[in-house]
Amino acid sequence: MSTTACNSVLASVTVLSIGRVENGGISRLPAAVRAWRFPWFSNATGVRNPVGLIVCLIVLMMLAVTSPAADQVNLVRNGDFETIAGDGMPDQWRASGDSRLVEQELSVDVGRDGGHCAKLHCRHFEHKNAACHAMLSQMDVPLKRGQSYRLTFLAKGSNIAADTVSIAISDTRQWSNCGLNAALVPTVEWRPYEFIFRATRDCPKGSRLQLWFTSTGTLWVDDMVLMPAGRDLVRPGVVIGPGTTANLVPNGSFECGTTGWGSAEWDRLQHWGGPMNRLFGTIDTGQSRQGRRSLRIELTPENQPVSYFDYYDLYRTPIKAPLAANAGFLEVEPGRPYVLSAWMKAAAPDTPARMAVRQFAGGSFDEAVRLSTEWQRHETKFTPNQRWCYVLAGPDLIERSGKAPPPKQATVWLDGVQLEQATGATDFHPRQPVELGIETGSVGNVFDWNEPLRFQLAVSGAGLQQEVAATVELQLTDFFDREVWRKAISLQVQAGATAERVVELLPDPGRRGFLKLHAVLACGDVRTEHSMRLAAIPVYAGDDSRFGVNHAYPWPHLLDLCRKAGLMWVRDWSLKWQTVEPEKGQFDFTETDYQIDRPLKHGLKVLGLLPFPSSNWASTAPATERSGGSYEVRRGVVAYAPRDETEFAHYVARTVSYHEDRVRWWQVFNEPVFTSYSLPRARGYTAADYARWTKVFAQAARRANPQCRILAGMGYLSEGQIMDDFEQFFAAGGLAACDAVDIHHYPRLRPPEFVEKLLDDLNAMMDRHGGRKPIWLTEYGYYADDDPSSRPMSSHGFNQPLPSERLQAAYAVRWAAIMFSRGVEKVFYHAGTCDGIDRDSLQGIFFEYAGTPHRIYAAQAVMAQLLTPELEPAGRLNLGNGVRAYVFAGRQQVVAVVWAPNG
Repeated sequence: MSTTACNSVLASVTVLSIGRVENGGISRLPAAVRAWRFPWFSNATGVRNPVGLIVCLIVLMMLAVTSPAADQVNLVRNGDFETIAGDGMPDQWRASGDSRLVEQELSVDVGRDGGHCAKLHCRHFEHKNAACHAMLSQMDVPLKRGQSYRLTFLAKGSNIAADTVSIAISDTRQWSNCGLNAALVPTVEWRPYEFIFRATRDCPKGSRLQLWFTSTGTLWVDDMVLMPAGRDLVRPGVVIGPGTTANLVPNGSFECGTTGWGSAEWDRLQHWGGPMNRLFGTIDTGQSRQGRRSLRIELTPENQPVSYFDYYDLYRTPIKAPLAANAGFLEVEPGRPYVLSAWMKAAAPDTPARMAVRQFAGGSFDEAVRLSTEWQRHETKFTPNQRWCYVLAGPDLIERSGKAPPPKQATVWLDGVQLEQATGATDFHPRQPVELGIETGSVGNVFDWNEPLRFQLAVSGAGLQQEVAATVELQLTDFFDREVWRKAISLQVQAGATAERVVELLPDPGRRGFLKLHAVLACGDVRTEHSMRLAAIPVYAGDDSRFGVNHAYPWPHLLDLCRKAGLMWVRDWSLKWQTVEPEKGQFDFTETDYQIDRPLKHGLKVLGLLPFPSSNWASTAPATERSGGSYEVRRGVVAYAPRDETEFAHYVARTVSYHEDRVRWWQVFNEPVFTSYSLPRARGYTAADYARWTKVFAQAARRANPQCRILAGMGYLSEGQIMDDFEQFFAAGGLAACDAVDIHHYPRLRPPEFVEKLLDDLNAMMDRHGGRKPIWLTEYGYYADDDPSSRPMSSHGFNQPLPSERLQAAYAVRWAAIMFSRGVEKVFYHAGTCDGIDRDSLQGIFFEYAGTPHRIYAAQAVMAQLLTPELEPAGRLNLGNGVRAYVFAGRQQVVAVVWAPNG
């Protein structure tokens, strides 16, 4: 089975080739049966082989009985496109799109294996509104909320100028997505595609399954099957199976240091920006109950972790229950009794703490406990209803109504964590008699490529009865998964002790960039594998760069890692009018100071975004738009134009003046007109209205600080209506009022080369309206994760993952080279957000949990080092054969970025 066709939100799996008998009979069989080829139907002379046919029919009958898909109905009607309507189109299917601007034809063509398929051909396309698309669709595809589904089909394409084809299921009653929102990049050959998703809505009627592209071109589709999927179809990316004892938790007594442990808040965060992202706690060799080490969690008002976020409301949330959590999901049997136990003590009597279990795909069990100053074993019993979970324990100082206030600080020691299938806790045992731990001592395992790589190995014999010999095989692989170093280390491990070894590798050009350390511990019958992401990068030393992130990461260690990779800029959303002036004349920058100063303290630069044109009190939103306190309603109110230019100008001037020594660049609104953020088209606003407020903004800002710079633009850059908006904005004086033009783009799966024409068109437009200004790209991203916390990975459509991190990094370099060759000065990735332990955040783009790097992080560091702000575009080299080569030159350096898109 091939897994190379990975152009979907999930890694695609091959749909087996579909064979058909000459009379088309097999095409009526279930998809699982039709997936087989039967070469014995005909002999060499072309005469049917009756024996083979009998065998074939027996096989088909057996498959029809045993196939899990045989008793399920395909929710897509006429998914094999064999039934043809009277108009020559496939029955139950239709083409959709604005017929005034899109000339398309839906017909039946020859499928991959001789039957029929759908063919959608678009010969003329103009991108003027949301209905401008060539679309193959089917109505009333029933879905049940919470149910997982698998959609499979075959597709190919020809001359699709947009490169990508989008696929979704939408509820047309409210125009809401139903859970499937993805894309594919069809090739000229038939390829299989698979999408797995969970329905977010009940939609028995009114749903629309749709595949569409926004350009000319031709798409063929065949053998589409949509069926409910089993509950375990979505599963963790990392599953920890049972060891040799009843305990399922690796390194449960911390004899291997912090390996396999992180932290997760039990607090209920109200924002999506930043759960805890690294271990809060240290190894204590002076206190232990099992073995010689424990985990010490000291929580005080001075060291309390604080989660920040700048959108929509401002968040500065102290974490009051930082629980230690194991990394990876433990495999359990649903319906069976389990008990989580741990030895715990505290520095003060009656210290509140909590033990908990979180299940994959939702649901948790927890129990509050009170700790004494002596070691005590605590336990919580539960019966899982999911197959996978992870465990947590630690101090809990959350205030709860009706209960006595908790202490302001606490110190808790944790040891002997055990999860077992039982009705009560048994004596503690390590998961394996010998366990392996590896740490680097570097945040995120990120090194300067001029310093040694350093690994600290710990092999624990806590479960041994006698001394044994152990071997640790170490292998280092590079960005391309090629081996660049290998070593075998032999150790003698004593019973109840930990053997430690430090491995140091001197700097080597062959060990730069993204790296992965693979370790295999062999000791008798025990074999344990461990892998670790690393990066050896040129640490950025400049005071400015071309790169940044949209939103500042919420944790200090992630901001430091940004600085090292040359991600010097953050786009800050905190200075909303309603936030800094909640009542007319009542300015308060207390909370925004925390948001602005935080990245500045880490050596970063801030782009101040004033995202909305109004405050609640200054908005012209009618009363009918103000009912309710939901986020959507509140954001809708401040999206309206303000009632008074003078009040708006005063807000801008006070904000710019207050930050005069901290923020130089200011952006006028986020994604005006074409989205609902500011001056939305749906409320009657135009790009000329945006130009008017840009001019007011610029005048007020420059009066407050003549040294400030203004960034403005329509945001998203694409063909069609948005180009008309840019034209109108420039013509109405918006271009003259700003110092740089803002754009956004989320290319999803589309290769980068398409953006060159869009930039050329934008530059030509500026030429017509007074001359070019620099361009800033303040939202953009390609996304991927080779080690997801769940399979399939979920996404929001715009951040649909590419097949691999390697391709993500390559696309990012190609994208940046094209951008910088066409007048773009800054590139901001979306977004500076992260996720918690045993979860993923594709939007976090550069990091796994605890700041361990994706491959793109190393590529980004090298780009920042080479493509400095001082370099200017110096044209393209003509190397032939489709090779692209962009040259950048400065006073002391010339850099060429070269690639071949098709090979």
